Amino acid sequence: MGATVRNIDEVEVSYDADSDVLYLSLGEPRPAITRGEKDGLLVRTDPQTDQVVGLTVLDYEKKFRQLDDVSWVEKQSLPNEIVDFLKRRPQFA
Repeated sequence: MGATVRNIDEVEVSYDADSDVLYLSLGEPRPAITRGEKDGLLVRTDPQTDQVVGLTVLDYEKKFRQLDDVSWVEKQSLPNEIVDFLKRRPQFA
């Protein structure tokens, strides 16, 4: 697996190049409930507190980075660090 891991703005970022999947985590990984949003965005929330603990983006390079407009992520009740990261859409491949 070709993975890149780095910390950006207190968010652990991991990109799996083989699967084209981006993982964002806030704090230590923990059990979570995943809900699907749009354009391959999967939001992970703590089942006890409903707090966002992470995010998965499917087809990150192939699809998400190619979107003309991602302003809709601001309406997803996500932490500012994650919204800022998703709006920047940095390249990993």
